[in-house]
Amino acid sequence: MRTLDADGHVFESEEMFANLDPEFAPRRPIAVSLPVDSEARGQNRVFVIESKITPRISGRGATFPGVFPPSPAAESRLATTGDQTLADVEERLAGMDRFGIQEQVIYPTLFLESIVDDVRLEAALYRAYNDYVSAACARSHGRLKWTACIPWRDADAAVAEVGRVSDLGASGIYTMGIIFDRHLDDPSLYPVYEAASELDLPVCVHLGWGSPAVTQVFSRNTFFCAATIPVIWGFVFIMASGLLGRFPKLRVGFIESGAEWVPYAINQVRRHYQPPTVIRGTGQPPRRHGIDQDFYRDPEEWFRGGRAFVTFETDEDLPYLVNHLGEDALMMSSDYPHGDASADELFVDKINLRQDLSAEVKAKLAGGNAARFYRV
Repeated sequence: MRTLDADGHVFESEEMFANLDPEFAPRRPIAVSLPVDSEARGQNRVFVIESKITPRISGRGATFPGVFPPSPAAESRLATTGDQTLADVEERLAGMDRFGIQEQVIYPTLFLESIVDDVRLEAALYRAYNDYVSAACARSHGRLKWTACIPWRDADAAVAEVGRVSDLGASGIYTMGIIFDRHLDDPSLYPVYEAASELDLPVCVHLGWGSPAVTQVFSRNTFFCAATIPVIWGFVFIMASGLLGRFPKLRVGFIESGAEWVPYAINQVRRHYQPPTVIRGTGQPPRRHGIDQDFYRDPEEWFRGGRAFVTFETDEDLPYLVNHLGEDALMMSSDYPHGDASADELFVDKINLRQDLSAEVKAKLAGGNAARFYRV
């Protein structure tokens, strides 16, 4: 059975930005270790970008702890520094072997939030990230794949980077459920969707703190409220706007947010498309705000038709999900080496132990579906 982890991560290091475009080198991310007797304690490794500390570890606008290597928190993981940063690819492969994972798709950590106001600086940082991760994956004997970061707010630069990362071997294009103040159906993003679909690169809507304004509302429970929930926003805007109908070659995936919410969200979109009311007069048609009548299709069709995918968690009701979404749309992921609420490093063993799934379905969930989504 092929095991393909649909969502692993790299912990960025200062070395990643050593070859930043000379124009932007003075503005490169600077790693700082806060005192361990501060409120950060052992989760004390952060970056300074545009004079701002990221991740923000406390207070309003908090995102996630400063768990980058060589923080004490990072040192305590069952993963070496070279594994976490991909500085030593063989160590990452050994870490995967520990959990029976044959292949893995890499996503960022530092860029799980919208942190750079200057779009040109953001584009330069993303180029450096893409160069570093693509080079690391090229040393993995085909076992590591990666998704690319692109500057979505600059359509021309984003389209150019989509073409460049395609040549570098990217397996997908990363985004969050909202990009600063732009929803994923924003027409300014259409050129990027067109470029990605023409190059057969899926758009991967990943958990993340995409809206600084929303993130600023929360001082606790931010992982769920400000990072996970926006994936559902992205789903609603993609499905209601008929984005997959507008771009017939495009595939989308919803990553690291669980999957049991998808049938609920589908039903909510359906109810807005066709309200189940019996009192509305025939001369009063439904007000389908945000639903594109020309391109809309029932969202379940996209999942069953190989155009929409979602990662699930092994403690979710998998027969329920298979019943509502089909057996070809569900992907397993480990979140390795983050070790947070999304972690599922033992997914291979957990899938194998399931008694409520056939061997054929298990093979699809463990890697077959992800291989179809990422085209690897």
